[in-house]
Amino acid sequence: MKFEIDQSGKIEQTQKNTALCLSNDKWFAILIEAKTKRKLQDIFRQHGQARNFVIFTFSAGLAILLERRTNIDKVVVDKEYSGKEAVIKRIVLEMLRASGKKEPTIDFSQIGKGAMAHHWAHKVASKEMSAHYVVGFKEILGKIKTYLR
Repeated sequence: MKFEIDQSGKIEQTQKNTALCLSNDKWFAILIEAKTKRKLQDIFRQHGQARNFVIFTFSAGLAILLERRTNIDKVVVDKEYSGKEAVIKRIVLEMLRASGKKEPTIDFSQIGKGAMAHHWAHKVASKEMSAHYVVGFKEILGKIKTYLR
């Protein structure tokens, strides 16, 4: 099955929550709270890798989102971080492999505001709807700690 993924509330906007939504005819959304993002940003700063905070946190969020669903053969991720798609894809696939989860085909494209993934991600980020899962600090840290030097 093919799914689209969109983000609402960018990772780097640490004053806002981030919602990542996976959608085709159904939807599933995770939430990364602003306080979690700020704690992660501090960890990256402590390791002298402040520039890597966004890409690794976004990648970890995508991996967690994909781990929580089954029967996903292909996903199209909205182009959030232009020019970084290959790095994000590599990191997500490494994280999925490490957790023993299925690795879908991952492509990147402009999803657009009319997509259901965009619609539901926005609803969750703006608190009109609840996320299916709230990602904790320790869970994301567990995904990224091997990348911190």
